[in-house]
Amino acid sequence: MRKSISVLLACTALLLGACTRSATGSSLPTATEDPLSSLFNTIATQTALAAGAKDPDLAPTLPSATSLFGATATIAPSATKIATATTTPAPITEFDVPSSYTLHQGEHPYCLARRFNIDPSAILAANNLTESEAGNLSVGATLAIPVAEVGSFGSDRALRAHPATYTAGSNDTFYSIACAFGDVWPENIAEANGMDVDDALQAGQTLHIP
Repeated sequence: MRKSISVLLACTALLLGACTRSATGSSLPTATEDPLSSLFNTIATQTALAAGAKDPDLAPTLPSATSLFGATATIAPSATKIATATTTPAPITEFDVPSSYTLHQGEHPYCLARRFNIDPSAILAANNLTESEAGNLSVGATLAIPVAEVGSFGSDRALRAHPATYTAGSNDTFYSIACAFGDVWPENIAEANGMDVDDALQAGQTLHIP
């Protein structure tokens, strides 16, 4: 009886040792994805993408650049100002009509009448000149100008339209050019071109006539 008990205890010890080794020596099984499940997921994803190409409402929602990387800065094109060239005429000095005037090269009483807005006959009468004498006056002759008659010339004082450009000839002066245009003062032509009224002009020089 005592021998049977010893055998039973030895068997029990062996069984307990085997259970302990089995519990400690074996590793837990690792969860792995079912190959069939992975295949079905791939097919479902491709089907959803194909459906989205035909119907945007069925397209899968993809993460935006903002959700992945944060707010994206948008640079709007800035408006470029284009400079616009404008031509603003320079102020023209206004002169008072003088009570006497000395003729320069290219001038005569009739061009003074247009410039000063005075009836030519009033200038001739103020200087006791006939029409023939008025056309033969020399440079340097001094004429009396009847300023009380300013405004008596009438219409069509201009002989040429202006503002305009003018190409100077070999004998031109600001005075002769003013007579050619009629109602323009020589001082104003010089002023418009940044010159002095007595400056010499070169043949072929282009001038602005105000």
